Amino acid sequence: MAVSLFRKAKGFVTRSVLDRAIEKVRKGEMGDLADMLESIGRLAPARYHREALGRMAKMVRSEDPSVAFLVRAVRELSPLALEKMIRNLIVNFMVLGRGVREEKEAELDVHLPNFMVISPTMKCNLHCTGCYAGEYDREGELTFEELDDLLMQGKELGMYFYTLSGGEVLLYPRIFDLWKKHDDCYFQFYTNGTLLDDGTVDSLAALGNVAPMVSVEGTEEQTDARRGKGTYRKVLEAFSRMRERGMLFGFSATCTSLNSDYLASDEFIGSMVERGCMVGWFFQYVPVGVSPDLTYMASPEQRAVLHDSVSRWRSSGEYPIFTGDFWNDGPYVDGCMAGGSRYWHVISDGRVEPCVFVPFAVDSIREKSLVDIARSPFFSAIRSAQPYDGDDDLLCPCMILDHPHVLRELIDRFDAKPCHPGLERMLSGSVAEGLDDYGKAIRSLYRPLWEGCERERYRKRVSMEE
Repeated sequence: MAVSLFRKAKGFVTRSVLDRAIEKVRKGEMGDLADMLESIGRLAPARYHREALGRMAKMVRSEDPSVAFLVRAVRELSPLALEKMIRNLIVNFMVLGRGVREEKEAELDVHLPNFMVISPTMKCNLHCTGCYAGEYDREGELTFEELDDLLMQGKELGMYFYTLSGGEVLLYPRIFDLWKKHDDCYFQFYTNGTLLDDGTVDSLAALGNVAPMVSVEGTEEQTDARRGKGTYRKVLEAFSRMRERGMLFGFSATCTSLNSDYLASDEFIGSMVERGCMVGWFFQYVPVGVSPDLTYMASPEQRAVLHDSVSRWRSSGEYPIFTGDFWNDGPYVDGCMAGGSRYWHVISDGRVEPCVFVPFAVDSIREKSLVDIARSPFFSAIRSAQPYDGDDDLLCPCMILDHPHVLRELIDRFDAKPCHPGLERMLSGSVAEGLDDYGKAIRSLYRPLWEGCERERYRKRVSMEE
């Protein structure tokens, strides 16, 4: 089924069809975009995607504010960037990849992730305060052959979207060779932005299937305080270069006690849209890595303010940008994504962590195939434990921040090894106690919201997938 679907889709989404649709859409004929969404939806093996793309087409026709991001992308992206977004991200990953995964899961009797996060190198040219990856070994790297094999295995299992992290991804010697070879996939990568000079941006624009997500901490003062003087200016210069070339790019922001209020403000999100960002990822500072500091964490109340702001931005249509709130968006991804529930993290020495923020491992790609890693007792136990503590509040899905005792129990039971020095502080002592206190506070704060309206909204979304 999967192969025939791919052939059918690739026959439909041809370059000439896309070129004609893009030309019409850029002239303001949004009906052509709606027609394309409906046609792609008819190819989807899952009812959820068929109906979702159909609803999206109707919203485009009615100029619904919730699809303002998509309309903006069609009008501002270069023809190549738009084609790759549609062909690789929407068709290959979102629509057809799901069909392949479902077929493989039935064939192999295993649960497979949607995508992978891969850190090919941990080398970096900055030394940021509180970096989650700052204590990893910076000497070892995945070889090009290992990365190539990872993606080949992934595509066989229906994975056509990959997030690259690190370290600074652009320091990996053959990263452009990898992106070019796998031009049927879509990649996003997290970067500090300081290496996005004219030549690098030209090379990225020529690929079309790679979206940089540039780290920013809020204002110039806040960004430079964490990342070094002059970093904010380089980030803005990178934004300008990418916007001029019609690239899809975005920002990545880590909420701390010092900047969370500003990151949740209309001023911040408005400035990111104004500078050309089409995607924005929000993360919470987690006390791992360099000098873990509980006082640097955003408070539960600050996390709740961000949730309110992101929800309002999405519904208003005033800010045409796709936003992802990594902790508060649990209801959109069925809770915790760790352990292969939706993704896992392959680090530069080949070990596989259940999550970017859970730096403990049992398995390695240098010893096992991706299918065998998906069958890992450690990862299987993580998936089976969800929702953690039997708590169905998906606003509190995390085993690091929201249910930290679950993380400690799983690490102990499966003898998962730390992936860098200093992680014993997460498991005992003041940091562990502080995480327990945070978990109790956030669960208490979010319970009324979950029971009041969010649970019912989630159930309605789930019913559409069945």
